Amino acid sequence: MGRMGRPFGVLGYGRVHLLSDNPDRFYGDIGQAFLLKASSRGGGKGGRRSLILEDAMDKSGSLLVKWKGFDSPESLREISGWEIFWEGTDDWVPEESGSERIDDLIGFDVRDVETSETVGQVVGYYDRPGQDLLSIEAKSGQEILCPFVLALVPKIDRGKREVFVLWSIVGTSG
Repeated sequence: MGRMGRPFGVLGYGRVHLLSDNPDRFYGDIGQAFLLKASSRGGGKGGRRSLILEDAMDKSGSLLVKWKGFDSPESLREISGWEIFWEGTDDWVPEESGSERIDDLIGFDVRDVETSETVGQVVGYYDRPGQDLLSIEAKSGQEILCPFVLALVPKIDRGKREVFVLWSIVGTSG
């Protein structure tokens, strides 16, 4: 849904970098639990915490949130850069048939569509205005970014938790 940014002010509010198509969820879910995970890219140590949203507001076009138990800028620095996930029941479903929720693909094995060989695993994604990108950790440990488009990701097998990519193109990008 988002990523925690820097603290704002002295009352424990923090900026959120939105990664969701539904940013209004923060405003409507005061008192609800959210899951925060340390970002693997941000040097996090694998932490995860369930936090209660105490308040959310718009300040000059920026989303500010306040978590229960975080009452100072110093306390927020601990979770700066952490990814925010909805912890409750998720009732949002893609409207278009054949659409996928990109965040559901994290942890899926990545296979080459031409050879069916396992080439890596989906470890994250980047929600960009022009094009979403899958973050794939290749077998070599290198991060490979793959545009999430049908031409490069022609098949997803949810039952087997596999994403098929055109690796002859995608695998050469790193």
